[in-house]
Amino acid sequence: MISNAKTFNHQHQRLWLLPQKAIYWQKYRTLLVADLHIGKSGHFRKSGIAVPGQVNKSNLAVLSHLVEETSTDHLVILGDLFHSDINKEWQQFIEWRKKYRELEVSLVIGNHDILERDNYHSGLINLFKKMTIGPYLLVHDLQEIPDLNATDRYVLSGHIHPAVKLRGKGRQIMKLPCFYFGNAYGILPAFGQFTGTKIITPTYDDDVFMIADSQIISANKMQT
Repeated sequence: MISNAKTFNHQHQRLWLLPQKAIYWQKYRTLLVADLHIGKSGHFRKSGIAVPGQVNKSNLAVLSHLVEETSTDHLVILGDLFHSDINKEWQQFIEWRKKYRELEVSLVIGNHDILERDNYHSGLINLFKKMTIGPYLLVHDLQEIPDLNATDRYVLSGHIHPAVKLRGKGRQIMKLPCFYFGNAYGILPAFGQFTGTKIITPTYDDDVFMIADSQIISANKMQT
């Protein structure tokens, strides 16, 4: 299993929270990620904003590592696989996909997933508006569910890029990406680099796991 992974028993399932901002669900041999935003760095460079060209390749290298180390059968992406219109970074993803033809890949469509269906089909990607596996309902944006408390499954989502803010005694402030699990729904951190984060304010009873220096740190009952 991935170094520094943390087991989390949730909804009678054993999940592995990975410091690479992914979840491995051993029972279903499934890897869950959200918000890769492939192509975002190329999109910004096209607009004249200097972004390192290695960002996309680095994201795909991390994804390769996870797929191989977990021996996963199914990669499920909770939205925003590709950031914008087609650019050369999409072709980099297609080349990556050719290396893992036996891997099933499913995409729960997010607000940035605007490519033509033929593009996704060329990448052998299953498309879903919503997806159910075991006790979970998988979506991209929680706002797609009108009443979270009325669903018969626990909702897992992306979109928000959650993070928590920690304050030190010397007025230091740290912002760390996190996994969030509330009473009715959970949110995965953004997998991709160069995606930004949004500070969340968990309640006392929520389960929050911060990612710091390649470690998963439980923030349960911590003051954030």
